[in-house]
Amino acid sequence: MPDYKKIIMFFDEYIAHYRSFLKFEYAKADMINKGAIEQLSDSLTTEQALIMKTNTLESRRIKLVEGCGDTFGDLVNGAPDEFREKLANQHKELSEIIYKIKEINDNAGVIVSERLKKIQKRTAELDVYDGRGALKREHATKSAISRNV
Repeated sequence: MPDYKKIIMFFDEYIAHYRSFLKFEYAKADMINKGAIEQLSDSLTTEQALIMKTNTLESRRIKLVEGCGDTFGDLVNGAPDEFREKLANQHKELSEIIYKIKEINDNAGVIVSERLKKIQKRTAELDVYDGRGALKREHATKSAISRNV
């Protein structure tokens, strides 16, 4: 029989980590919204550390709940009555946090994608000059870029 006290203690740690990750994601989303590219770049080290810790915790989780089912819901349903409510609450909280992280990342992806489209649109046209010094706008195809740069 699994050690449910140990599992509950682990999920307390796991959820605390994901709370930290969520806090980071909010901060990262704020940087994206503000266009703080340098600050966003500086945050990559923090993000990498969070991802590495997530991977370590995930490995521990897999070993700890081995044989308890394929999902957290299976773990909750298979737990003795004395542990089921606590595990159900942990499951609910973890699910909400992960959903929020996904939502923030999806929104950030849309914002970044839209900004990239704007940048591509702005750089799609080049101001070039003809041999007489007159300004003409030219579409930035590869040939135009290589010819005029």
